[in-house]
Amino acid sequence: MELFSAAWVLPLQSAEIIRNGGVVIDGDAIVAVGPSDQLKKQHPQAQCRDFPDAVILPGLVNAHCHLDRTGFYERYTVETDTGLSSVAWFLEGLHYLSKTSSGVVAKKMEQTLTQMVASGITCVGAMVHYEGAFPILKSSPMRGVIFQEILSGPDRQAQQRFEVALALIEQYLDVKPGHLKIGFGPHSAYVLSKNLLNIISKHAKDARLPLQIHAAETFSEMEFFFESKGLIATQLFPAIGWEELPPAHMKTPVQHLEDIGFFSTPLSIVGGYHLSASDFPRLARNLAKVVYAPGANRRFRLGSLPLKQLMEHGIPVALGTEILSNAEGFDLWDEMRLALKEGSSPLPTPLELLKMATSGGAFALGFENEIGSLTAGKKADFIVVRKPACETDSPDTLCRELILQTQHSCVRNVYIAGKAVV
Repeated sequence: MELFSAAWVLPLQSAEIIRNGGVVIDGDAIVAVGPSDQLKKQHPQAQCRDFPDAVILPGLVNAHCHLDRTGFYERYTVETDTGLSSVAWFLEGLHYLSKTSSGVVAKKMEQTLTQMVASGITCVGAMVHYEGAFPILKSSPMRGVIFQEILSGPDRQAQQRFEVALALIEQYLDVKPGHLKIGFGPHSAYVLSKNLLNIISKHAKDARLPLQIHAAETFSEMEFFFESKGLIATQLFPAIGWEELPPAHMKTPVQHLEDIGFFSTPLSIVGGYHLSASDFPRLARNLAKVVYAPGANRRFRLGSLPLKQLMEHGIPVALGTEILSNAEGFDLWDEMRLALKEGSSPLPTPLELLKMATSGGAFALGFENEIGSLTAGKKADFIVVRKPACETDSPDTLCRELILQTQHSCVRNVYIAGKAVV
């Protein structure tokens, strides 16, 4: 049994932030959280590990990224003006995957996972096209969900990709490494037929598999579903070889997904920038979660995340990364810094952002009973971060400066299931 104490402990289960706090762990689980002096009296047998100039908080959860496209993303940053629309970006990413050897893709994925852990990310939701992703993530200490990507690309083989995803899921479903899940990642409703989307949803429901999809992410998507026109109709469909456009649905992407029964199992949607008033109760009653990627929002000018309405309807919001945040890779600290300044209405508070990056991500990936907060009974996934310089010694200031000042080098220790991995 060990007692980890620090200048501040952020449980992030509630609004409580503990000054001179501590976390007691036994094996891979959290036993108690509270003021360190009390914990020392309650657990005198615990070996003490003191970090007097640090902050302890739950490990970060990146709820969405495309690990296998890292090599493609390295060409750009959030600020790079490439002239590519979100549709052109999608097609370029597919071109990269088709022209890049599996060995290069695997090596890039391994490097990216190492960088993620070093930045304090202990759990990841990875939507991947690469079929060898499971063994790579299994060899990493990180928890995660692999959403095997299904889409209709330039070769129009959506059905074949679904069968590949199904075969991989069946291959790994009974493998219980203790920290990794596998599920379906249909890329979006506009690149797959409603029949295939319905089949995917039924498989996910019957096998209780995780499910994630891009939805309500761009204005082009809304334009396509309402009127069957716009960039998706003029750029994407010709590129993937679809000769006939579907009739105008005259509904939002969320309405379309509900009407075809896609919400029969809880899932997370990546995007959520373009939601109608009727979409919010739909997402809420279907227990959907929203993954917000601030960097991609800035890069593609996707819109304003309707944070107020999402929170009013009790829809959990997580953080993810659609593109590389900086030269060090997928960085949730950068995403939080950006989200403090722009991208949503209203802007989240620092404490709300920290919860999105931890407990919100755990909810989005189905790990809410295991990780996401420092709570007795949950797994001991936590990080020790250098205490930021603060003008005032208050919890609000601490949360803000923690986001603004934390770089990779500030993350001193990373623990997953009670074991030091950094």
